[in-house]
Amino acid sequence: MAPSGTPLVASASSGRFPQRIVMKGLRGPSILDPVTDRLIDRTLREFTEDLASERPVPGGGSAAAYAGALGAALCAMVLRISEKKAPEPLTERIAELDGLRVDFLRLVDDDSAAFGRVAAAMKMARATPDEKARRKERMQAGLVGAAKVPLEVASTARRLLDLCEKVMSEANPATISDIGVGALMAETALRGAAENVIINLASIENAEQVKALSEELDRALDGSEAQRERVVQFVESRIAR
Repeated sequence: MAPSGTPLVASASSGRFPQRIVMKGLRGPSILDPVTDRLIDRTLREFTEDLASERPVPGGGSAAAYAGALGAALCAMVLRISEKKAPEPLTERIAELDGLRVDFLRLVDDDSAAFGRVAAAMKMARATPDEKARRKERMQAGLVGAAKVPLEVASTARRLLDLCEKVMSEANPATISDIGVGALMAETALRGAAENVIINLASIENAEQVKALSEELDRALDGSEAQRERVVQFVESRIAR
């Protein structure tokens, strides 16, 4: 159980702490402090070490966003290779994929920043009724913000999945498997982000906000599993043994 008055946060973009994170927070005064340097400037090894550390940031939200960036990068690579023999220019599709990659990379850091705002609210004084009210207001605002970041990841991931399906027939046969991996990474980003949205919703008290966020998430998720399966089946039909 979390201490009385302490919300449960599962990761950088989550609205709840599981017990293991709460206990981590009790071991040192700086454990909930936001990361001060940009995660996207870290090396791959450093980023995985950050994820594996006892700090709650970066967490699943940042990992989901980075999965999306990898998927967008793979699909852009496929089109750049395929463009040489394509009947029509693929410049606009490539630019769209590059734009999605930039968005995902921004969201890697946005997710941790959103957690930082929740963590800052948690540290606010709560000795008097006025202090408790201010802390609660700041917490609720932070939680809504923390839900909106992974929601943007989910929406961006769905756009990537849409693009995977649109361009799969343009892929050079030698790179077709990379479109499949891109689609799988897009779904990973989408589903991972959705988990972070959902866990935040449980801590948001404004029913209208919860409804609006839930509906937007449903739109991002609706039909995504079938879409991913279509892409994977197309890819596997081209590389079947």
